[in-house]
Amino acid sequence: MRITYYSLLILFFILGCKTTETTETIFKEGKTFENFRGFKPVDPTEFNDNIQLVSDGELGMKDLRLLNSEEILGFLNNETVLVSIGQLSSEGRISYIPFAISQKNTSYKVTMDYMKYATLGQEDNRNNFIGYKRVGVGLRLISLITTAEAGINISDLYSIGLAAKAGKLSGTLMIEIIGIKSKDVTTLLPLPSEINQTTIQNAMQALATIKSKIYDEDTRLYPQVMAIKLDENARSRSIPVVSMNSEDDEPFVEMVQGQGPGSIDILQAEEEVDKSIQLQFQNNKVGSSGVAQRAAQLEKQALESLMNKEVEEAIEYLRECEIIYPQYHSVYEVLQLLKQNRRELAEKNSPKWQELYSEILKNFSWRLPESIRAELKALADQ
Repeated sequence: MRITYYSLLILFFILGCKTTETTETIFKEGKTFENFRGFKPVDPTEFNDNIQLVSDGELGMKDLRLLNSEEILGFLNNETVLVSIGQLSSEGRISYIPFAISQKNTSYKVTMDYMKYATLGQEDNRNNFIGYKRVGVGLRLISLITTAEAGINISDLYSIGLAAKAGKLSGTLMIEIIGIKSKDVTTLLPLPSEINQTTIQNAMQALATIKSKIYDEDTRLYPQVMAIKLDENARSRSIPVVSMNSEDDEPFVEMVQGQGPGSIDILQAEEEVDKSIQLQFQNNKVGSSGVAQRAAQLEKQALESLMNKEVEEAIEYLRECEIIYPQYHSVYEVLQLLKQNRRELAEKNSPKWQELYSEILKNFSWRLPESIRAELKALADQ
């Protein structure tokens, strides 16, 4: 019995030393766990794809850009708040770490995301599963900080604010509104500023108000890729390559590991693409010159309708333009302006038309051709 007791004590001592050593190594050297596989925030990129929806009891596919707000909110059926801590190296690289306690004289990027999202799986061009992406809309608060002392809880904004007040860290605070377009939201957006308790409190209040605007009727939603998570086994999968080293110079296909050491004298059937880049950009429609031309045509037709005082016709052209090319020029802003004044503008002799022309010239004419601006000015001066 006494032998068993001493054996247990020795075992606990050995395990305790090993755990302490591992923790201290990670804590002191700022190492990341090799098996840390959480979702990592990425710069938001537009997501274009067909979405499966239920309509009249049947499943159907619909382009994401053609969904109305109710359908988009139905698609984005998950919500979360994600805090990611990245440690910045002297070369500018960022490594996401699984602990929240700072080191002395170290730079961090702390990202707090509120997401309304859907999680989608992603395959590469060989139909191999490579990971997940979170597609959605939301709010992102980024703290870029440099610590002067160790032991600061940098996962909590209020702790960061208190540490900044005490002179233990310094940095800047930024807010991003992702995939949410609304005049009210733009008005509420705080400017980037130095980190302190006041700016953090103001930022949190603004974020809470902006979050409530997601369900407003006039708010437009444009889902973006906000975070990605690589599949742990993606790098170790075998990929087909073509070798030209056979005696008869006939190519043959062989399998090699995706991350083997050294160089192999082969011509790959397809160049290896960074999996994280694929996750972020795979579904984006690159090369949208045709869409831009169509948007420009619709914008021109809408302006011609306005100059002919056909408000409903102009609204339809602008609405179609906004659907096929979100955020094209000032189409959204002019569309909202017309909707707000459509009753008065229904009367072609209304003085509201002159006010409309003047406001478009003043606030939304920066991308219009000179000939269109001249016509609008002539109409505004009548």
